[in-house]
Amino acid sequence: MLNSKLDKWIRKMLVKELVNKVKSELKSLFSERELENHLAILMDFYLGYSRSQIVINQQVEVGAEQLAKVLQAVEELKLHKPIDYITHENIFYGRAFYVDESVLIPRSETEELVLLVLESEKDTEISMFEIGTGSACIPITIALERRYKSIAACEVSETALAVAKRNAKVLEADVDLFLMDILTEIPKEKYDVVISNPPYVKMEELQNLDKNVIEYEPVIALAPEGEPLTFYRRMIAIAPQMLKPGGRFYWEIHEDLGKEVVELLEKDDFIEIELIQDLYERDRFVKAVYNPKP
Repeated sequence: MLNSKLDKWIRKMLVKELVNKVKSELKSLFSERELENHLAILMDFYLGYSRSQIVINQQVEVGAEQLAKVLQAVEELKLHKPIDYITHENIFYGRAFYVDESVLIPRSETEELVLLVLESEKDTEISMFEIGTGSACIPITIALERRYKSIAACEVSETALAVAKRNAKVLEADVDLFLMDILTEIPKEKYDVVISNPPYVKMEELQNLDKNVIEYEPVIALAPEGEPLTFYRRMIAIAPQMLKPGGRFYWEIHEDLGKEVVELLEKDDFIEIELIQDLYERDRFVKAVYNPKP
């Protein structure tokens, strides 16, 4: 139900007028580039207009239902709600994934993690496992980009797992998704590749995050209880039960903790350890090969 503030806005409005209204309401909250991007997303999602179509259809009248939805979205944006949670859509690796506040919004760095795996793992007769899948953007994308022998993923949150399964069904991806707390449980089988983008934000950093992150995104997916290397330590500890000899870890990491993560692996049965930078030249990924001693 629209609130009274929105009710007074609901009238006949042309596309041009709506564009101006959105810009006026949001200009104090976003940079010009962010504003243009948000406007493009709203117009495409609710009206089906591309950027060029917005210009072409400036004098077209917007339907009452569409108008109401756009203006409601504007109100939510003013409360710092991420636009992905408003539209329940995130474009990841060219595909639309459903997202809500039970899962982390996929980032561009994670697309780079997927690309790293795809470029490194050309043998399709291997098994893969992702830890902490959230929306399942990683295993679904990998499954749709290349047909590997098997791909599985676990999630500790039941609500997040429901989102993951919804995405797998809609996108028709063959991924085995199941509930598991990797901090207390161990997978029932061993894999050739284990991928993870676990919680790694430092607890003291949470208060400095933008409102649209800390007030809406699940803290459980951002920062681990204890210290930021919690999940990496756990994955190394259970590597003998989770990775086949010669198996590979692919991790997304905190940009300030690359040295610490590498040192953890060096102290254990891992070789060919690589600290890899993202497109912004930040230490963001680690790849390592499991080489257990006889």
